[in-house]
Amino acid sequence: MARPSSALRRVGILGGTFDPPHIAHIVVAHQVQRQLGLDSVVLVVANNPWQKEGTRPITPAATRFQWVSAAVEGIHGLDVSDVELRIGGPSYTIDTLEVLVSEEPETEWLVVVGADAAAGLDTWHRADELRTMAEVVVVNRPGGHANPPPLWRITNVEVPSLDLSSSDLRAMVAAGKSVRFLVPDRVVEMMAAAGAYRSQS
Repeated sequence: MARPSSALRRVGILGGTFDPPHIAHIVVAHQVQRQLGLDSVVLVVANNPWQKEGTRPITPAATRFQWVSAAVEGIHGLDVSDVELRIGGPSYTIDTLEVLVSEEPETEWLVVVGADAAAGLDTWHRADELRTMAEVVVVNRPGGHANPPPLWRITNVEVPSLDLSSSDLRAMVAAGKSVRFLVPDRVVEMMAAAGAYRSQS
């Protein structure tokens, strides 16, 4: 499926489990949006992150969607999408992209990935189709450089290095430690109200 030659809008897709969403997610999305002059970067919440299934408890997708919605509220150029929740089942980027293209055919969609993920693009579900459909934005740390496989349309964006992971944040909450300023305040409040991660060791 070819992209329109003169798309009315250019939008980045930043997919993730967001369990929980944190400041590094927001920084990456904001930097990509600003540096590439995109109309928006949409944080796409994974319905069923199949790579992580069975490895740990995963917060329900509807809850994670509410958290991400709160995290980006009021931030110009950042949005959230429930497209993968609507699709249902395991979340694959190619399926997500096909639905988004069908819903907004005049939009040019760019897939945003980290440097580590970029190296494995050829192993992604229906990689050949994905390669023809979308430009890939590779997020690099300062001084770093990704080595994606050939034939992909790649744009590199350098973002500030923030050594922050959702797994570390879950462990901090489980240990009774504060994650304020690492997670948006409204999300911290919502997590506390839900008792999120408290039962995890």
